[in-house]
Amino acid sequence: MTNPVDPYIETFRHQAERMDELGIPCDPDAAMVLLAQFMAEIEGSISEEEMFSLAEIGGHLFREGLHRR
Repeated sequence: MTNPVDPYIETFRHQAERMDELGIPCDPDAAMVLLAQFMAEIEGSISEEEMFSLAEIGGHLFREGLHRR
């Protein structure tokens, strides 16, 4: 029996395939900017814990960007 795939992970996979089809390069810096803009828009409307979770994602993107340089 196989484990079902999380629906959000599946959404990420589909989005990655779409980006590949469109020729959009893998760019952690662009993803980090999008995340920062989103966080600025929702700041104050979500909990500090939720903001921390988003900041952790940003930290992963930042580290990936450093590794690519």
